[in-house]
Amino acid sequence: MQLSIASSSLVSVPVIEALMASEHSIGSVITNPDKETGRGQKVVPNELAAWAESKGLNVAKPADTSELNRHLLDAQPQLIVTVAYGRLIPVELLHGPRFGWINLHFSLLPAYRGAAPVQWALLNGESRTGFTIFKLDKGMDTGPFYVQEELDISPTDTTETLLHTLGVKGAESMIELLKVIGKTRTTPQPTAGISLAPKISKEMGAINWKDDAEKILRTARALQERPGIYTKWQDNKISLYGLAESLLPNSLTQPGQIEASADGLLVRCADSVLSIAEVTPAGKKRMSSLDFARGAHLTSESTFE
Repeated sequence: MQLSIASSSLVSVPVIEALMASEHSIGSVITNPDKETGRGQKVVPNELAAWAESKGLNVAKPADTSELNRHLLDAQPQLIVTVAYGRLIPVELLHGPRFGWINLHFSLLPAYRGAAPVQWALLNGESRTGFTIFKLDKGMDTGPFYVQEELDISPTDTTETLLHTLGVKGAESMIELLKVIGKTRTTPQPTAGISLAPKISKEMGAINWKDDAEKILRTARALQERPGIYTKWQDNKISLYGLAESLLPNSLTQPGQIEASADGLLVRCADSVLSIAEVTPAGKKRMSSLDFARGAHLTSESTFE
C-alpha cells in the first residue's frame, strides 16, 4: 500500500520505522515548514524532518491547505497515517485517499483529546493510559476508533519513556491494522469520559514549593525535558533536573528553603523535602546541584522563590 505519514514530532519514528520495514511503501513524510529558531533566527527543519531526510525519505512541508492538497494530488497515497501532526485536517481533504486518514493518539479516547495527552496523564497522576488508532473526522480527536490498548503507567515513567513505549506498541498495532484496514469496522467514541489535553506552556514548568511533594514530582516527570521545570534564585530562572524525595536529616522548615547535602541540593516543599541532582543557572551551563551550592554561598536563610 502507498502511504504518507503526517507528523511534526520524533514520537512518530517507531511508526515510520515499522512501516519502512513492512511491505508498505512510504511515499512521503508530511511535516511542518522550516522555521526560524535560536538567537540568530536561522531557518532550520524540525527534528522529524531532519531525521526523515537523513533516511532518504521524501519530505513535504506544506504551509497551508492548498499546498497540502497539491502534494496529495502528486503523491497519491492510499492512506495517510498521522502521529502528533499538530494540525487539523480540512474536511475536504479527508476523503481523498482510498482509506482516508488514521491517527495514532497516545490516550484512551475520548480521554485527553488534544496536543499533550501523555503530559496531562502524568500531571494528573493517572495510573493507566494507552493508545487509540482512529479514523480522522472534522473534529479534534473525535473520530471513530479501530484499536485501543491500555498500558500501566510506572511510578518512574516520564513523558519521554511513556511516549517511547506507546510509540513502539502503537506501531505494532498499526502494522496489524493495515492488514485488515479495508475489512474492519470502526467503533464510535463514547460520549462520556471526554477530557482535554491542551498544549503545554513554558510557564507550567514553574515549581511552587508550597505544593506537596507528589504534585511537584508529577510535574517533574511530565515536564522536565520539555518545556523544562524551573524555579527562581535571586530573581533569576534556574532549571532543575533529577528531583526525588529525600529522607536525609535537615534543618529545613519553610517551603522553598534550601541547603546542601550528600544527596545534592535539598529544598523544602509543603509536606516533605526534595533533593535536586542538577541545575542550569541563568546564563550558565548545566552543573551538579552541589557545584551550584558551593558557588551560591548558601546560608540558613537561603530560599528559592
